[in-house]
Amino acid sequence: MMDPETLMTAIKWIIVVFIAGFIGYFGKYLGKILIAKFHERKKVRAKKKTEEEIELEKERLKLEKKKLKIEKKKRKMKEKD
Repeated sequence: MMDPETLMTAIKWIIVVFIAGFIGYFGKYLGKILIAKFHERKKVRAKKKTEEEIELEKERLKLEKKKLKIEKKKRKMKEKD
């Protein structure tokens, strides 16, 4: 049998290793969750950016169409005179 001092030291080390393993496991798990959320947000931002780009492109095309229409009217007015 072991003396009580050695037994207490062994028990303390077992508890320390158990706690370290617990913290390590859940720390790794938490890290994976945080990384997954970060990637998800990145995808959402990329999608949102793409939607904004599409809207901007639509507006640009609208303005280009209006500009061409105005130029066409101007040419017609010049031809009338």
